Amino acid sequence: MKKIAIVGLSALLAACASENYTTDVTTESHREEFKVSPVSQPIVSQNGNVQGISEQNAAPRVIHTEVRKQPATQKATNTVKITPPTAKQQASHMRFGYTIQVVAVGNQNKVDRFANILPKQGQPVWENYKVVNGTKWYTVLYGDFATRTEAAKAIQSLPAELKRLKPFVKSIDSIKNSDFPTMNKLN
Repeated sequence: MKKIAIVGLSALLAACASENYTTDVTTESHREEFKVSPVSQPIVSQNGNVQGISEQNAAPRVIHTEVRKQPATQKATNTVKITPPTAKQQASHMRFGYTIQVVAVGNQNKVDRFANILPKQGQPVWENYKVVNGTKWYTVLYGDFATRTEAAKAIQSLPAELKRLKPFVKSIDSIKNSDFPTMNKLN
């Protein structure tokens, strides 16, 4: 392969080099002529003085303006009516937050059992029903955390029985945008 490359490169260089190299260079130039309009009267006289208005023969002129007081404006009496968002607006609202999916079970009785084991530290407990590959699942969700890190730290505060089930952090937004967005609050 190296021999072919060397032979090919030398043939290419030989083809590029030749003794007869002819170039035709042509140039074209054009001079543009402009018509100059004649000046009818010189602006400066022969002795160097400017004719017309100068600082010496111009009187200062003071402009007086009237100051008008505007009448006091009346305060607007328009009222704003605040209406709650429609169901469609609430559904499209992005909910940024994180929760912990503790467990997924097959029936409602198990949901209640696991919900009672969770700590009662003021964090909400939810149930989310969904169907995956034709199987009904109830997931138990714990807490409402602002960041993924806060939710991951909260996993460490769960009882050992629940830690063995390997709970994980889940975005509330991913639940709300899923095919089964309903989250029923249990506490």
